[in-house]
Amino acid sequence: MTDDGPRPVKTTKTSLALVRAVRDSDGATLSELADRLDLAKSTVHNHLHTLVDEGFLVRDSDTYHVGLQFLPFSEHARNRDPLYSTARQRVYSLAEKTGNEADFIVEENGRAYTLEYAIGESTARGLSESSPFRAGNRFHMHNCASGKAMLALLSDERVREILDRWGLPATTAHTITDESTLFDELETIRRRGYATNDEELIDGYRSIGAAITGPDDAVIGAFSVGGPAYRLAVDGSSTREIAQLLLDEVDSLKSELPP
Repeated sequence: MTDDGPRPVKTTKTSLALVRAVRDSDGATLSELADRLDLAKSTVHNHLHTLVDEGFLVRDSDTYHVGLQFLPFSEHARNRDPLYSTARQRVYSLAEKTGNEADFIVEENGRAYTLEYAIGESTARGLSESSPFRAGNRFHMHNCASGKAMLALLSDERVREILDRWGLPATTAHTITDESTLFDELETIRRRGYATNDEELIDGYRSIGAAITGPDDAVIGAFSVGGPAYRLAVDGSSTREIAQLLLDEVDSLKSELPP
């Protein structure tokens, strides 16, 4: 049987892979990119030339960097839903009140994306610099508080679709990698209203998250607050206080949403 459905365009995927490699390397030369992606230098050169010509990459001597032409696209994506802007404004208040990291995260195509990120006064500098929750970062949903909070408000069918596509990869020894265990935890999250991340994404990092739904019960996104594990015991009073603060913030935001 012939598959007449759409197929990925190889040249487009190559260009995107080069952009990601340049970003992940914080700048790279043609030779470095060719080696990293196992491509011919002539192929890499043609793609790089096109990307530079369009402004998506810039060349500094022999090193290529991500260009500012991406900014209008990223800002458009971040602001396309007016509800996102309303939620993002509250992240800084959460960081100030808790002294920890705070963020607003949304789901797209089964992955979690950070739209806003703020650092509280008590956040360790080294941890904040390596935080996976900085604006623009993408990650799986099953190993972070915000992701699990959103999963808990989705249908079981949608959750399984996400798991079928992305799996349950482990990022630490504490990551949930069993589907039945995850569904048990999602039930707990639905019951208490918030999710926790106990060093499941990064060793030494814990967080608490609560999701927001709109008037039609569609999941808008989730707030989370996190910090070093020594400061946030999963069953400690500080976690319960932060959880209540998040739930209050969610209720306040929902009261401002249009009917």
